[in-house]
Order: sequence, then C-alpha cells, then structure tokens
Amino acid sequence: MPAFLRVATDDQGHARFSDWDPAVRPEHPEPHELGASTPLPASAAVVICAPARGGHPQQPEARRQLAVMLSGTCTITATGETRSFGPGDVLLVEDTTGSGHSSTTSDGFTALLVCLE
Repeated sequence: MPAFLRVATDDQGHARFSDWDPAVRPEHPEPHELGASTPLPASAAVVICAPARGGHPQQPEARRQLAVMLSGTCTITATGETRSFGPGDVLLVEDTTGSGHSSTTSDGFTALLVCLE
C-alpha cells in the first residue's frame, strides 16, 4: 500500500508532517476480497484548481480534509519542513489550529478535497 501523509497541529501549536496509516484490514486480502479502512465521516467533496504561481500564506485550515492530488504539483511548508505533492499523492490535513502551513505551486494543480467531519 502506498504511504500516506498527514499534517496536523502539535502540542506547541505548530503544523507537523507525519505518516498516516489508514489501517486497511485485512492487511493482505485474498484475491476475492478487498481490504478497507475505517470510514472517515465526510460532509462534502470539492474539486479545486490552483493557478500557476499561486499559493497561500502560513495559516491553519478551516476544516479537516483529505486532499488527493489529481494533476500538477504543490509544495507545502509546515514549521520549516517542506514537501512536494503530485498526482496520486494523498494528504490528511488536520492543522485546523495553531500556526498552520503555507503552500505554493509553480505550475498549478487540481486536487480533490474531501471535507471531513
């Protein structure tokens, strides 16, 4: 299974990256079955398109969300650590308090945001 990433607020109010394991069970399904994670309750899904050279300053997110990159690239900085995301990458965004993160894109991107409850 591919690695998934999470950005969340730590105890000091700083946004930090960490690995996210959605705990798919069974871990090694038989050919006739599927593995599945525990459901993440969601309220909406939105497709966003960011223009080339766009981005946002350091800020917390308004809500928890699952971001799935569809095309293009995005660079996110969380408390001094910078990571790049491209098509197929998944990010669980949970830094809704504290200092938040910033983002930039040189070529623009399209992403599916699933708003979590």
